[in-house]
Amino acid sequence: MAVVWVSMAAMVSAQQLPVTSLPLDHAFDAHPAAAADSAIRVSIWQRSPWTGVPSAPRTTALALTSPTGSKSLAWGARFWSDVAGPTRMAGVHAGLAYSTRWTDDLQLSFGLGLGWMQFSMDGTRIELETAGDPTIGDTYRAIGVPDASAGLWVQGKQLTAAVSAGQVLGGNLPVYDGTGVESRLESHLRAMVAYRFESGGLGWTPILQAQHLRPVPPELSASLRVDKNQEFWGMVGVRSAGAAHLGAGIRLNNQLSFSYNRNWATGSLARVLGGGHEVVLAFTVPR
Repeated sequence: MAVVWVSMAAMVSAQQLPVTSLPLDHAFDAHPAAAADSAIRVSIWQRSPWTGVPSAPRTTALALTSPTGSKSLAWGARFWSDVAGPTRMAGVHAGLAYSTRWTDDLQLSFGLGLGWMQFSMDGTRIELETAGDPTIGDTYRAIGVPDASAGLWVQGKQLTAAVSAGQVLGGNLPVYDGTGVESRLESHLRAMVAYRFESGGLGWTPILQAQHLRPVPPELSASLRVDKNQEFWGMVGVRSAGAAHLGAGIRLNNQLSFSYNRNWATGSLARVLGGGHEVVLAFTVPR
């Protein structure tokens, strides 16, 4: 009982949005300003990080981005679900991006997103040492809160960079009222930079990411993506939280793309957490 309660308390006091190892394949999931694009794009993302743990987290998201009648405005929408054992977060998010030319090569976009997020806990799926424990109970509880995000996106022929804040409205989750557990959602700060250069007939793209929310220590990740004419690619990377990943992808007719990464926990938790999978299927609508 104590282990379950500590785990749930840590999760609620610092509800962490999912971390991706494929940030270029579904950027709008983390950065609202990434909606700025001249094409209509649809992507499906699924992430299962801990295959060795029963009731491990599983994230699924569907995102759509599209230009508008204005050259400066674009919009995006996403639907997502994050399940971890008896708890679940789900939401809908819509964003608007305004773009302007920063330099002859770089486009600067400002993004703002608004949405609704629901947090729920199914007490019937928790095996309690003491039946009818009033701390958690044996009922289904759910609460919805408004959500918002904001950020910047820089796009060029070689450079892609972004910084954004998620869950900026915070919000309390009274699903834990009366337990003494702090249940306020913390804002996330995220940053990403990628630069593609060509050498030896291949494209080489180092990608750096950072994410931080209190009281979790900042997390950094670094990866290298190598492509052939941006049609086939492979990548390898590591995360400071104790993980490594290896993957590949393919793009067909500049419309349909598929990316897959295999993740492994490293260090002392490797035996417990095992590995994981992350998949992105994206489609660009011809114009």
